[in-house]
This record gives sequence, C-alpha cells and structure tokens, in this order.
Amino acid sequence: MAIPTHIGHRDPGDGSYNPGLQTEIEPVTRDNLLCDAFVASLDATTTLGSGAEQFGLDVFSRAPLSGLIGFWNTSAQVTVTVSSTDVPSAPAISKTWADLAVEQVITLPVLGFVARASVTTECQVSVTDGINTFETSVTIAALPPTDTEAGITNGFPEIQVNQTAEQADVGDALYFSVVSPSRAFIAFDRQAYVRWYVLAGDPDNAPELCLPTYNTVRLSDGTFIGSDDHLQQYYTPADLALDEPLGQRELWRFDMTGRVHGIYFIRDRAHHSLYELPGENALLYASDYISTRHSGEGPNPDNANQGPTSEDCIAILNLATGFESVYYDLRIIMNFWRTPVPLDLSIPNTYDWVHLNQVVFDNNTGLLIASCRHQGAVVGIERETGELRFISANHDDWQETETGDITTDWSDLLLTPVNSDTGLPYDLSEPVQKAEANRTFWTWGQHNVQVTNSAAGSGIIEFSIFNNGNFRTRDMSHGVVASENASRCARYQVDLDSREVRKLFEYGESEVGATGYSPYVSTADFFNFQEDSAASRLLANFGGSNFQQNADYPTGLPVTLEPGYSDRIDPADDLPETFQGRMILQEIDLTTTTPLFEIELTSGAYKLPDGDETDIRRVDLYSFRAYKMSLYS
Repeated sequence: MAIPTHIGHRDPGDGSYNPGLQTEIEPVTRDNLLCDAFVASLDATTTLGSGAEQFGLDVFSRAPLSGLIGFWNTSAQVTVTVSSTDVPSAPAISKTWADLAVEQVITLPVLGFVARASVTTECQVSVTDGINTFETSVTIAALPPTDTEAGITNGFPEIQVNQTAEQADVGDALYFSVVSPSRAFIAFDRQAYVRWYVLAGDPDNAPELCLPTYNTVRLSDGTFIGSDDHLQQYYTPADLALDEPLGQRELWRFDMTGRVHGIYFIRDRAHHSLYELPGENALLYASDYISTRHSGEGPNPDNANQGPTSEDCIAILNLATGFESVYYDLRIIMNFWRTPVPLDLSIPNTYDWVHLNQVVFDNNTGLLIASCRHQGAVVGIERETGELRFISANHDDWQETETGDITTDWSDLLLTPVNSDTGLPYDLSEPVQKAEANRTFWTWGQHNVQVTNSAAGSGIIEFSIFNNGNFRTRDMSHGVVASENASRCARYQVDLDSREVRKLFEYGESEVGATGYSPYVSTADFFNFQEDSAASRLLANFGGSNFQQNADYPTGLPVTLEPGYSDRIDPADDLPETFQGRMILQEIDLTTTTPLFEIELTSGAYKLPDGDETDIRRVDLYSFRAYKMSLYS
C-alpha cells in the first residue's frame, strides 16, 4: 500500500514566516538593565563575607520566592542554603556549585524561600565557600489571595495536603505544577510547602512582567520556555485570519529568578507539547495552526474541503534563531475524514479533527511518537521521511472517506491489541471483546505521551500516557458519563515487527476513580527513584477534574468539560449550575500502588459555567503540566 508521508518546509528563515528570537524587546532589555545595575557596584573588594556583597529578593519582580547574590568570587566552590526557623518542618534547600569562575564578579540564584497563606514567613540565607560566609534573614510575604479571598476568578489555588513525605522516601526534588488559566507556576517541597512560584501577571497594565502559566517546560540549560493565551502583547501576525485565536505565538524563555532571556515570535501557535530535542538546541512541538486543506491532498483526496483546521501539525524550531526547520502535516499523513471523538468547540468555525497535544522523539527507533487526542490515537511517524509507521487506536472508521471509496488501506498500520489477562489478541470482530477493548484497553482523549523504553534494532518501543478516558467508545451516544468514569496513567509496549500493542501497567481506575476523572489536560510520568529500577514510581497529575456540589458525592459530583461533546451528558449533572476545577497531584510507589505524596488544588470558589444549557464549557482551575525536578537546574 501507499503509506501516507509528508515533510514540509514553510519557513525560509528570513523572518517572513516566523519572526524568530527576539532579544531587543522590552522584557529582555528591562531585565538586562536590572542585572547590570545589580552588579554595578561590585569589584575586587566585595568578596564573600566582606559585608559589601549585593543581595536582592525578586530582583526582576516576577518570582517572589527567588533571590540573587552578587560578589567578587575567590573560590570555585560555593554553597547556598535557604531555611526557615518559622517553619522548621520545611526542608532546608541547598545548592553547591563546584566549578565557579574565580577572581571575578559572579551572581548566583538564591532559591527555596517558604511562603504560606495569610501570614508572612521569616527565612534565613547562608552563602559560604567554606571559609567566608554571607548570612541574612528576610521576611517573605504571604501567598497571593485565592479566588474566595480576593473575589476574583484567577487567583492562587487553595491547597489541600493529603499526604506528605520524608526525604528517604522521595528525595529532595520538588513538585512543580503549572496551574491555569492565568494563575501560577508553583513548586512544592515534600512537606507541601510552596518554595517557588511565578504568576501569570497583568497583561493589560504590565505586559513586560508577565510569564507563561499554561504550557511550560525546563530546557537542558536550566531555563524555562513556555506559551500562554495571555502572552499576546508583543506579536500578532499581520496575516492573522478571522477565525485564528490570539495568544500562544510568543514563547517566553526565562530562569528561576524570573529573568526573561528571550521571546520567540512564531506564526503558528505553540498551544500544546514543547519538547527539547537532546543535543540539537531545537524544540519539537505540536504546532496549533489554522489552515486550509486543498483538494487532492492527503491519503483520502476527496474533493470537498473540511477546513480550516487546527492543532494538526508537528514542527521543529531552531532555538538559536527561532526559525522553523521542518514540519509534518497530519492532515496529509493521517485520515482527514475520520470523525473526532471527543469534540472541541472552543475555536469557532474550526474543524479540530486530530488535536495533536504531545509529540516526543525516540532516537533509538527514529520515530516521532505523537498523541492525537481527538482520534484516540498514539501514532509513530518516521522523523526522516514523515512515513506513518503505526497507529495505536480503536480500529473503527479508518477507511472512512467523504465519498465512501477506500483510497488508503490502513490495516497494516493499525496495531493489534493483546489482552494482558489472556495473552491473546482481542477478537475485534466479536462484540463483547470489542466492547471490552474499548472500555479497558484503548486510549481515549489521551495526553502526555512519553517514551519510557526502547532499544535500537529491537523493534520494541514502550510509551506511557495519561489516558483521559473520554466516552471510551466512538459511539458518543453510549459513552461513559463523568461520574462513572476514571482517568488512567498507563504504559504500553509496541512491537513493530508483530504489529501488536500490549498494556503493561495502569493506575487510576480503582485507586482514584471518578474523583480524579479529567476530561482534558493532565500528565503521567513514570520514573525510577534515584535511578533504581526496583523503586519504580509514578508522578500522576489528574489535572482536569471538575465537580459540583451534590449530597450523594462527598467529594463532589464529577462533571465533564463540555457536556455532550467531551463526554455523554450525565442525568445527575445540573448543567447550568456552579462547579469547581480540581487538580490531584500524587507521587505513587508502584510496588505498593500507594501515594507517598498527595495534594489537591482547587480555586475554592464555585462558579457558573460559560454558555447556556446547550453550550456549556467549564473552565476554572486545571493543570496541563506537572513535573518532579530539582529546584535548581
């Protein structure tokens, strides 16, 4: 058969398509001046311990729990420690640099201050090279107000602590959660104290002080890069079409002190996945662009045009220049006529048929592994050729075309699911087995695909996924309602030679259940604690839960994002009534499947949904991204 393939080049690299990396722009030039002023008075007399060091808290006015220290350095090794006698249970956080430049002025970040709700906190700072020491105490302001406290709709989240942990069990890394819409990017220690955060900022009155709090990832040099809807003050394409949404065309790069190092202007939105290609100084991302599919394009070249479309492209961005080097058009690679499940009506007049929300690269197999949410599919695409190698998804409707004529045979690309209980392939021609595969095996509306294991030449690739679970069938009239559903963190194994897919592990169905059901966003990260394969762990971010007050449900009635579109309408759902968003973040010991750490974030205020009873959309508080990582890079 003819295998669908496409690699495109739409950016000539001259600024005419993507304007590229911007460094002569207000947020960057402002921060450069602040940094210059910070070190201006430092010279050879301002050594560590001299009393003339320069110390500042939140120097760039974006990261309230960060500090900066500058001095004339005489030692290659310096240790910074932050602690709090006000909160002795909060772990002290230290960082030792072992290869610092000497006999010159240096600046070091100071991180790990403690902030609490409603009260100030006294924290202590110690900076030492083993001989000379700088010490100071600082008073840290209370956390920003929640929705309830401030009477707003995008305040700091309310934090419910369900399980804290000891250092021996979880180590020193912190739990980072990106909380949207336009809320905060927060780091919690193992005792669930807030040790760092940035806010979205005020785009109307102080756009230069904004930062992304939606889609953010740390790069290998320790900086963050991220996009957000409210970041739209500095770049709008001149050819922006009528139905194209604003925002997420500015990728802001910043560090833990809140200093902005550059902003990338990109023509097509970086609405979803951001993934650094190791060793390439390049960003692989799901490009959200509005485009028109021309007659004759794609594996099913029917004459009619179902455009414009969105979230249907993979792109690679050169981080040195901000220019795009290559893109892959899934309208051409995949079956453009297969109906999306679930549906998303958030961008009017747009056919969101694939909703590409995550893409990663596996160097061992040379495959781009992509999560196609609205197709319930995880697919493998050859990076070098753009050739579609496999489809892990429900087998229905892949031959569908507008005319009804089959133009591409997809059977060799569709993986055969293997029942983990029997070790035998599901018989998808048998109704009971097909229904079971839909309910328990396939992914539906999934997010956050990650490669967990592969080997060059083996033909085996393992991936993890957050299986949101929307509908659990392509027949939307018979889908599972939110209050009876559960999202699951799962691992799968693909055998490229036998064309089979197996589910290796799953967490969430019985352990968290409907309380954590997330019809959108969310992440699952499988890892080994301290690189020990005998200490397998899961960082589970049930980040898109919504609930209503209901006497029959102690933790609230789980409800869906868009009733009838993201899930079947639940008769128990009071459609136009108030709701809240909820995020549940857990570190799970997979040997016992018990939480070692768990917090819940909510807005603390019930709200009316947007729209009327026939067009409801519930967006309050959610977390698209969560990580476990060191506070210092």
